[in-house]
Amino acid sequence: MVETAEAKQVSRAASSMLFPELDFDVADNGTYPSEDFQRVLARIAFDNEFANAGAKAYQLARGDDVDVGAESRNPLARALLYHLRGLDADAVDDQFDRVREAVLAEAARNRLFTQPVDVAIDVHDWLYYGDTETPHVSRTDPDQGTDCAYKFATICIVDPSVRFTLGWVALDGDDTDELADALRQLVSQAREYVEINRVYLDRGFYRVHLALTLEELGAEFVMRAPQTRKVQRFIADHDDDTFVTEYEMARSNPPTGRTTVRLVVVPHRSRDDDHFCLITNREVTRDLAQPLAEAYRRRWGIETSYRKVTEFLPRTSSPTFSVRLFYFLFAVALYNLWVVTNLLLTSDRAVGSTPVLPTTLFRQFLGPIPDG
Repeated sequence: MVETAEAKQVSRAASSMLFPELDFDVADNGTYPSEDFQRVLARIAFDNEFANAGAKAYQLARGDDVDVGAESRNPLARALLYHLRGLDADAVDDQFDRVREAVLAEAARNRLFTQPVDVAIDVHDWLYYGDTETPHVSRTDPDQGTDCAYKFATICIVDPSVRFTLGWVALDGDDTDELADALRQLVSQAREYVEINRVYLDRGFYRVHLALTLEELGAEFVMRAPQTRKVQRFIADHDDDTFVTEYEMARSNPPTGRTTVRLVVVPHRSRDDDHFCLITNREVTRDLAQPLAEAYRRRWGIETSYRKVTEFLPRTSSPTFSVRLFYFLFAVALYNLWVVTNLLLTSDRAVGSTPVLPTTLFRQFLGPIPDG
């Protein structure tokens, strides 16, 4: 059982790692202090709301005289967005780098993340409905009425009891050179804080130059392999449904490249007469093929964590990249604080399928987010 006082104390300690690091560059004689911006941000994050509606609700709750008309633009929300638009991407990254350092320093003091961890890297789309030529917006698979999105790559611990986002990189697309650079940045960010055991990636990273990048980084990786014609030939040439074999990834068109990996094939868990295929740069025997496939399914932990991150994501129609980046990293920071808070409130430092502190209670205990 977690006592209310203990939960409040831990949650408010968590908030002290977030808000002091956020600088809105507000002048001393500004109409609204930074504290107002913090409260509105937290409110719209927990409510998945637009700044305009969230600022009105916040000011109403504290007794201000507010124009509540649907078409009226709230001055506090307008001031918040003005300051966010004035930040450049590097400044936003620097602020949330400091938040991450503070959170992970607290984790280290409490002996969290001391063992080697499995991590997953993935690319997440924040769908966009505006002009396709908007800076930092790229094409994606059609979904919910659009084929445009802001893209963010993240690296996340995917231990079943801990799903913590260690690093992030904003992307302008998905060309191989940019993804290779993102892999370097993400692995480097993660290694500042944890020892990586293994990296899981989905089939979107199945490119020879990305495999070579991971090998250059000295990272053991497991990657989903699409059933290309070459992979299908390997499957047809083997009598067993489960096998491991050497496999050469190669690109014949410039820039050329090749590397030898292990192809791991097991029966598909839910589809008859189908196979689940992986590639890896680790040594694998046939006896380890099925366990490796089961371990790879931990990669879905990053999908689960990202869905949870979106629960803290404010809504916006702004095309300004600094606003989008700030909102996304603010959501990641709140998610990470929630994860660490639950770990600190759990005696064995492992969060089960039902966290001890749901997000609704986390909001109530976080500290500087009063409704008024």
